[in-house]
Amino acid sequence: MDRPTLAHARVGAISARVGLPAIVLTSFLLRLVAAVAHSTPLYFPDEYIYGGLARSLATSGRLAIRGTAAHFPALLEPLLASPFWLFGDPVLAYRLTQGLNALAMSLAAIPVYLLARRLGLGSGLALGSAALAVACPDLLYASFVMADPIAYPLVLGGIYAAVCALERPTRRAQLAFVALGGLAAFARLQYVVLPAAFVVAAFVIERRRALRVHRLPLALLALPVVAALAVGPSRVLGYYSGIAHLHVGAGSILHWAAVDAMLLAYSSGWILVPGALIGFVLAFARPRSRAEQAFAVLVAVYTAGLFAEAALYASSGSTRFQERYLFTLLPLVAPAFGLYVVRGWPRRLALVALAAAMVVLSARIPLSGFTAADNKQDSPFLFAVFRLEGLLGVGSGALAVALAALVLSLAAVAVARRKQGAAVALGLAVVAAGAASAGAFAFDAHNARNVRSSHLPPDLRWIDHAATGPVTLVQTAGAPRGRALEQLFWNSSVTRIALLKGAVPTDAFGAETVRIARDGRLVGPRGAIRGSLLVEEFGARVELSSATRAAAGSSLVLWRSPGTPRVSVLASGLYFDGWLARTGSFTVWPDASGVARGTLSLVLRLPAGTERTPLHFRAPGLDRRVSMSPGERRVVRFHVVAHGPWRLVFRTTQTGFLGDGRAISVQAAAPRFVRR
Repeated sequence: MDRPTLAHARVGAISARVGLPAIVLTSFLLRLVAAVAHSTPLYFPDEYIYGGLARSLATSGRLAIRGTAAHFPALLEPLLASPFWLFGDPVLAYRLTQGLNALAMSLAAIPVYLLARRLGLGSGLALGSAALAVACPDLLYASFVMADPIAYPLVLGGIYAAVCALERPTRRAQLAFVALGGLAAFARLQYVVLPAAFVVAAFVIERRRALRVHRLPLALLALPVVAALAVGPSRVLGYYSGIAHLHVGAGSILHWAAVDAMLLAYSSGWILVPGALIGFVLAFARPRSRAEQAFAVLVAVYTAGLFAEAALYASSGSTRFQERYLFTLLPLVAPAFGLYVVRGWPRRLALVALAAAMVVLSARIPLSGFTAADNKQDSPFLFAVFRLEGLLGVGSGALAVALAALVLSLAAVAVARRKQGAAVALGLAVVAAGAASAGAFAFDAHNARNVRSSHLPPDLRWIDHAATGPVTLVQTAGAPRGRALEQLFWNSSVTRIALLKGAVPTDAFGAETVRIARDGRLVGPRGAIRGSLLVEEFGARVELSSATRAAAGSSLVLWRSPGTPRVSVLASGLYFDGWLARTGSFTVWPDASGVARGTLSLVLRLPAGTERTPLHFRAPGLDRRVSMSPGERRVVRFHVVAHGPWRLVFRTTQTGFLGDGRAISVQAAAPRFVRR
């Protein structure tokens, strides 16, 4: 090696020794800062499940949610986070879990750097690839209690180990892949496609020699498959057993695969995509080395598997961009782009054609349709777009994204064959990804503040502090599960969930349907419920006898009872903010005598600026119509005499709608029933 080449190699080694740790440390610190603003879980039921499993492992050594055995195959994250719950402080455990996630996701820069170097890329391209791996908006997941942060570096490490094992099948490389690929699947079940991709790649590359060359990893990977077949796939999948029963059309899968591919191009920083596609195709068709061939074949199969999973899930009813399923592909774009660069930027016309096609695509398909409602739920990139639309307006925000795509597409062509073209392209990709990350963080921080203030009281553990024993959550009709799950995450004293008619289960673990008996008791499969109750009053108001109101938070009320609480009044269709639904009922239960006798008083009000609203009340022997004018306040009384429960039904023909989609009529205070 001549002196200039040796000097260049030394400079590259020094820059890698300094640059790579700097990338990891910078990412770690930035993700820690972002986590501070993320003060409460938002992604349910996943975060409650992972947190609950970690808590259960720490406190009882069992895999359980509220005492119910949890057949959950993705256990690596709960195992790693369980020591944090030994302190007995859920806030501390939550913050330590976020710190672990920030470190894990930042460490993903290392396998990406090693992969780029293995493919023959220079230290500059390798460091740029590493930086892009930790700049993408999906590192927002470091703030969440989920498996994705733990799986991210394991998947990328598994891809690097797989390329090494396929290029040079040493026992060490093969065992490294089996370990990393297995841990990735143990962290998040969807990544079982990585070992499957390795098996396919081994046979594509080695053909008939595959069984001999890779007998060790193939044998080790076959063991869990045999075990799964022996015990039954449904038992192995556990919580995810419903996957085996999904049936969707090929057309729907292809549609969502195309949508996912388009949006993934945005998430990757856009500018590298044309060159990366050409580089990947060339590596697949005309590999310069065995490492390139291994990379191309492995990533092709792995990508197909992930897209199939994401499209299948979207086609089965979620109807949204599954970025969460696909974001481990983003760090592979830069190495593929590097393979294009080291070939001397060939196929210039193809590059121009791809860049032009992407411009047309961005202009024809605005992103505003993907950010509406819950469509953005699984996409940090769409969080950023939604935040931009909030600042500029929907139309202007969509235009800004399209203009950015146009500029980056032009830059993708302009930098080709320039002396510093690769550095400029990687730099712009990192800037674009960083901007998307900042937008995603801004949206998430705003969302977390809103949820923290609207769903939780200042004392996160208000139920644990006010309760005197185990608490049963009573979920009522019309209530979203998120409000209750926020309380369950922070308060371990809630050990049972009871569902009234029409209520939505909070999760898949141990909820039981209950009915209100003629004497007001809540009766389930195991008999009448005793002890303290946490009643969800999002869309209903409940008054209990034989119980004392102890505390309240958000739309939930804690009632303490030394014995068997009984429902005395239930207002179904009265929302937590005082609005009545367009239809509902007020039910009064009898006292110990078996007779419901007294006066039910309703204070009704209609805000100024609304429209005149009629209400129709009906009960046995009663038919009354009331018309409310804007700005009016009225007290309506009903005399009750009934042997058994007495039910008053109301409805309106003049329906209004709130910003969250709720259909409403007039406002009402909590009903007051005076017995006599």
